[in-house]
Amino acid sequence: MKLLARHLFTNLLQPLLYLLLAFTLIFIIADLMDNNDVFISAKASAGMALQYYGLLLPSMVIIIVPICLLLSTLYSLSTLTRHSEIVAMRASGVSIYRIVRPYMLMGFICFLFTAVVNEYTGPKYAYRADQLLESHKHASDDVYFENIAYKNPTVGHEWHIVGFDTRTYTMKGVTLRERRPDGSDKRKITARKGHWLDRRWWFEDGTIQEFDESNIRVGNPATFQTLEMRDLMESPEDFMGEAKDPAHQSSLELWNYIQSHQHLSPESINSDLVDFHHKLTMPFICLIATIIGIPVGAHTGRKGALAGIMMAIGMFFGFYALQFTMEYFAKQMLFAPWIGAWTSIIVFYTIGSAMIYRMR
Repeated sequence: MKLLARHLFTNLLQPLLYLLLAFTLIFIIADLMDNNDVFISAKASAGMALQYYGLLLPSMVIIIVPICLLLSTLYSLSTLTRHSEIVAMRASGVSIYRIVRPYMLMGFICFLFTAVVNEYTGPKYAYRADQLLESHKHASDDVYFENIAYKNPTVGHEWHIVGFDTRTYTMKGVTLRERRPDGSDKRKITARKGHWLDRRWWFEDGTIQEFDESNIRVGNPATFQTLEMRDLMESPEDFMGEAKDPAHQSSLELWNYIQSHQHLSPESINSDLVDFHHKLTMPFICLIATIIGIPVGAHTGRKGALAGIMMAIGMFFGFYALQFTMEYFAKQMLFAPWIGAWTSIIVFYTIGSAMIYRMR
């Protein structure tokens, strides 16, 4: 039985590796065509291009692994069916569940792999890739993020930053309001620049305006050339998290962001919760691809691979269509965020499981 499992596993692994290579090259070529003008105008070297696509590769993997797993499962099972190998296995007393076990194992391995990549490497490296590309788009401008508004209600701080350089942790055009618990201003600090040095902020060329408990200015603003901000709790990562797109945050980072931004509008919090649950569902797409591919591939081997491929891809696109539709309604606050993100997973897992059960 170990020999049979090894044969089935190898029969699936070989086309999967070929498809991963092919889809990766297609993905890179498509992205290169989209950003070709950026590389040319910046006179980017081959090393820079390799670095960029090396950083972008983990986020590509999250997208291409499920479709490659689906197509390789279809190809493997349709080939076995066309050569009557599945019929021979069943005639020898091998249950259908033993036959599909290697495929489910591969789906579970891909699930774990994409879960780790999606949480620990994909968002982080995709963010670095975007930063690398932006540095060549705006080679003369060291500001990556603009007009960052950050609130820290725990200590009553409200920031506005005109520009933030993520490479040197340098801020331009800083305005910091320190508020009392009742919401009135306690102090307003403005600075032309801010630097992160020795794990604290240093402000340059600014003013400090004090306010009394009636929110009325106390005297004239005091000017300074360099001011050490020892008591500020905010770190560069706080501002980077504020400016990052949800696609560049892991699910843990996004959850921490939601928990620390309860002062945002219900619509914004709801949208972020939908994105959070979407990130949790992404690795499960590998299992859905396997569950769809097993029954379709086994039943269409004699009828031709094209029919099975079209049917499975149609179901796969149906899965994505349902997912995007439900998440859109969830962001419109018609459903709970978890319902919008998990409905398609539950529906297609049920459909695929029922189809496999009927294979007995």
